[in-house]
Order: sequence, then C-alpha cells, then structure tokens
Amino acid sequence: MKRILVPLDGSDFAEQALSPAVALAVRLGAEIHLLSVVSAEPPIPFSFADEVLLRGWVDERVARRREYLERTTAGVSARSAGLRVETRVSVGKAAETIGKVAEELDVGLVILTTHGRGVIRRAWLGSTADQLLRSPGRPLLLLPPTPTGANPLAEDEVGHVLVRLDGSEAAEAALDVLPLVVPASGGARLALVNVVEEGFPFPTAYLPHAISEESVREERRKRAAAYLAAASRRVEREGVGVPETRVLTADSAAHGLLRYCEDAEVDVIALSTHGRGGASRFLLGSVADKLVRRAGVPVLVARRSSD
Repeated sequence: MKRILVPLDGSDFAEQALSPAVALAVRLGAEIHLLSVVSAEPPIPFSFADEVLLRGWVDERVARRREYLERTTAGVSARSAGLRVETRVSVGKAAETIGKVAEELDVGLVILTTHGRGVIRRAWLGSTADQLLRSPGRPLLLLPPTPTGANPLAEDEVGHVLVRLDGSEAAEAALDVLPLVVPASGGARLALVNVVEEGFPFPTAYLPHAISEESVREERRKRAAAYLAAASRRVEREGVGVPETRVLTADSAAHGLLRYCEDAEVDVIALSTHGRGGASRFLLGSVADKLVRRAGVPVLVARRSSD
C-alpha cells in the first residue's frame, strides 16, 4: 500500500481517525493524504447569493481549511517523524469528492469516523460514511467515536477479528483486506464466521415433515462448515494467520453476527458490502449496514471496484 486517505472536516470526531491512520501508515510504509471538502452550497438560499458573494464565501472557507490542514499536518509530523503527509482541499459534495480523490490518488485505504460536524446522522452512521458504503471504491475503515488520540487498531487492542463470510465470492473480498488490521505479531484471534439463517420454524405435528426440515438445516450447516474450512486454508496459505471457523444459527445473519460480536468481545470486523443477496439498499448489503451501525467497533469494508 502506498497511500492512506483521511477525510477531515475540522471536527474532533473526524480527527479521531488520525491516530489509527498514522499507526497503519508507519506499519505499512504508506503516505497519509489529508483531504478536506468544502461545500459549494452556502447556508443561505441561492436566490440571495450572487456569483461574487458565493465565490467569496467558498474561497474564504477553502483558505480556512488549508490553514487547518497545515496545523494538522504539523501535529502529525511532530508525532511521527519521517512520515510523509500530503494535504488537499477540494470543493464539492463530500462523499462524491472523497471517492474521486481516492481513485485519483490510487489509495489503498480510506479511514474516517462515522460522523463529524454538520452531517446528518442515520443512527450513529454519518451520511458521508453511509454514501461511501453505498458506492464502489477503495477499501474503507469506519471508526466509531473514541477518545481523541486513541488507536483502536493498536496491536495490544486488536485481540479478536471477525470476518463475515456467506459462501459467495463477493463476500470473500473481506479476506483480501485482512492484512490491514491483523497485527503483524500474529497474536490476534481470527474468526471466519458464516451464519445459517433458519427463520422461525413452521409448527407441524407431522413427524416426517419435521424430520425433513431438520435434515435440510443440518445439510446447510455442513456445507457452511466445509466452505469455511476451505476459506481458512486460503488464509493460512497467504500467511495472514491461523483462523478458527464458526457456523452460527440465527433468524438473520445480522442478529447472529451482532450476538457473536458481543459474546466473543470482537475488536474489529472485516466484511464486504455485497455478498449473497445482491445489492440491497443500493450497493450496501443489509447485513453490512446493521453491523456498521450497531457493532460499536472498527469495521473494515472491502468495496467493489468501479465498473
């Protein structure tokens, strides 16, 4: 990886991405690119803003953001000498601009907190992060709110990594991004998890029917276990670690994974935004949506490339 992109909006929330980004950049030998996006739309109706006034409003905010990024760069450089930090201020819509800059710079990872100043929150998921998840692009690391300066991806903090797989090739994109968060020490517990959705059993007094349903469920669990075993061998071959496998049973994949996260004290989740089930909620799968919103831990997302 050569570059890590960190979008900043001037808020303390957004700056919580800096410590993890710096740590990852040092470990991976990457550059950090700090991006701040200024909206082209002023907080007043366009009918009251002529072209000169609008241009002046945008220019003023661009100048302020440049000064802000210069101060931020100085702080980052003071903490990590030798780390290369580049800055950019762009004008446009936040998520769209972040995506374009990420492609232009060919970054290996985009890191941002789940909400910052001025964005509409959907549960705790900020609208900018939400839009990025729904769109194709580079791998994305979403961080829940943490104390400024904390690094939830430090080696002594990442003890248990959950990789969500569903049997589809698309979901296996999560395996490709594992080296970004799995500590180099190899001390993290790596769990490959597949949830067999069973729903609510249909009540019946007909014994052969009940036996047939249970046979089907058992066959699905066996197939899931065999699939995870193959995925585990792939992870071992690639030197990421020695994973364990878990086949869970739940009424929905999201519920099963959230329960596992809580019971097993998961520190990081890795997944793909599209797996089995297609592109529900635009390009964001419903399972990924629920995990990002509710798990309360860093979520590393492999997203599909632009067509």
